[in-house]
Amino acid sequence: MASSSKSTRRIADVVKKVRCRDYPVLLAAALLMSSRFAWAGGVDSEADSGFTVLSNATNVTHWGLGAGVGVDASPYRGDKARITPIPLFYIDNKWINAYATRLDLKVGQWSGVTVALRARVGILEGYRASDAPILNGLPNRDSLTFWYGPVVGWHTAFGTLTGSYLLGGNKGQQASLEFKKAFEMGRWSIEPHADATWFAGKYVDYYYGVTSSEARAGRPAYDGSATVNATIGTRVAYQLAPRQSVSLDLQVTHLGSGIADSPLVGKRFIPAARVGYLYQFQ
Repeated sequence: MASSSKSTRRIADVVKKVRCRDYPVLLAAALLMSSRFAWAGGVDSEADSGFTVLSNATNVTHWGLGAGVGVDASPYRGDKARITPIPLFYIDNKWINAYATRLDLKVGQWSGVTVALRARVGILEGYRASDAPILNGLPNRDSLTFWYGPVVGWHTAFGTLTGSYLLGGNKGQQASLEFKKAFEMGRWSIEPHADATWFAGKYVDYYYGVTSSEARAGRPAYDGSATVNATIGTRVAYQLAPRQSVSLDLQVTHLGSGIADSPLVGKRFIPAARVGYLYQFQ
């Protein structure tokens, strides 16, 4: 999704419309659907280099509204696919970058490296006992979660490497490393992406564990352990008009053994799709 704003064009000239996403990242301390917009000002501006609070860059705000829908296969045995409406809200200025369910507070940028503090709301991460027979008798797990932590992006002409480390209260931690590269062809944009996400044992045990008191025939006790999920996918975007764009993101996730070995889980590969429309007002 190409933008008509000056800042987006400047970014496109140098980094091929590199974008910072919503996935968390191990050692790099990154859907729903990822934003097509990078930070205002661009990573190529020497004048904007340094801590944001010390920058003398002009504060110009760009914003947009839209809607999307996500379709995800459920990892839980016997559960049906989940269809999720996604309200899209985009805003970018000197201080923040927000899209859909995540908000980045910009810390600074140095020679193509951006640093931010991220807050993200997770939706439909949990389950209700009524979702599938294998879950009957289990306490409901929170579907709405809040994550926060640092995110770092390295933007180059070869693509973007993004990392984050996010905390989720009693859900533990998750960290992720993602690489993506966009290819522009007129009004079309194609962006292959791949990421690896580490989940702490506390997170895995909360969503996929079974205590001894919850065990029954066909559902033995299980203690979740830390694991790594791997995802590959491609986003395709089309610019309908100077301020309007649509996108489709297809991806598949390979569940790590800590999750896949749970008696609650019925598959190792989880396909997902996201489609959305965004109108950029400024």
